Amino acid sequence: MNLVATRISARSSLGLSRRSCKSSAELSHRTPRMVQRSVLYTYPLAKEYAEYQEMKKQAMVIDPMVIAATPKVISSTFAEPWKVVTVPESEIAALKAMHYDGFEFGKTLYNIATYREISNTNPFDKDPLALKDKLQSRKPGEGIFTNVATGPYGQREFKYLYLIDTSGMHIIREMMPCEASSRGVPLHSLIKLRGVIGGEIFFDDQNPRVAYVNFGSARLTFRNSGEAENAAKFILSLGYDKIVAVYSDRDFSTAPYGMKDRYGESLANAVYVRESL
Repeated sequence: MNLVATRISARSSLGLSRRSCKSSAELSHRTPRMVQRSVLYTYPLAKEYAEYQEMKKQAMVIDPMVIAATPKVISSTFAEPWKVVTVPESEIAALKAMHYDGFEFGKTLYNIATYREISNTNPFDKDPLALKDKLQSRKPGEGIFTNVATGPYGQREFKYLYLIDTSGMHIIREMMPCEASSRGVPLHSLIKLRGVIGGEIFFDDQNPRVAYVNFGSARLTFRNSGEAENAAKFILSLGYDKIVAVYSDRDFSTAPYGMKDRYGESLANAVYVRESL
């Protein structure tokens, strides 16, 4: 993070006065008029940077190593799915054919939602380069995510954060140290500064082509069940055979999606499978 200092310096306007009024002895001997000029520096300010580092240290209450060492307990269960959707291969093919280089901000992307800025962010946690080399990214048709930790839904050490933008879907494991974060672990706002939807994803321990997804990003939350459904179809288009999407059949504009929708017992879910199965 570059902290910016602005110094107000002064310069004399005397020369200008003399040039424009050479014949005026009074002006040529007048005390110089001082004009403020802002000079922008982009070097880190040592004192402020040290204070920022201390603030981050105090905010880092999550220790990924401790959580990883806890007993393996499944924290969530699923109810019978309230909907099972068979997705035609034609829809999968259409998603694979979409290209969004230079995509216009504010337009619908991948049939999911509008391409928009992330919201509800801590200003210290907006750095899209912080996780650049740690992300896995996929576009429709490029294949499933590989070398991921697999485990039961709801168990935090197996959780990945995801965000979908013009260049596809990006994931990162949440329970890993992240010095750029005020929480000590990766955040959606450190993945990208723009996108269409975000949330959490878990990968099945038995079948690598099965994933469990929710829409619990406060930075890029979903607004209705249609966005959730189209996001699930997008994930199928990467190469998955089955997506268990954790959300219920209700109006989220009157009752926003919250923690109780994502974790607990008998979670509402909709299942999406490829037509070819």
